[in-house]
Amino acid sequence: MVLLGKLAHPMHSLGKLPPPGACRGFWGWLNAVFNKVDYERIQAVGPDRAASEWLLRCGALVRYQGYQKWQQDYSGLPTGPLGKYKIEAIDATESCIMYRGFDYLGTLNICI
Repeated sequence: MVLLGKLAHPMHSLGKLPPPGACRGFWGWLNAVFNKVDYERIQAVGPDRAASEWLLRCGALVRYQGYQKWQQDYSGLPTGPLGKYKIEAIDATESCIMYRGFDYLGTLNICI
């Protein structure tokens, strides 16, 4: 157990800190994976459902037309016929959405 502790924190034991951003590499990679566009999924479930899944997976909130409540739980996404739930608003505050996933937004039919 002690040996594993020494291997897990070699910089700490030497009194040195890791270089800035060294711990962010994994999270940046994971965020990029979450933001990868799945064009087959868009075709299978429709643009609003696919965009909702992406946004919620990345920690954003989604509100649908005709509903006042914000959807925040990926597992609680509403079900029903394709196209029933249209995205009305997105709150991406403190989410990990990246430009890589913006193609999901480009497939939405937005009426202004």
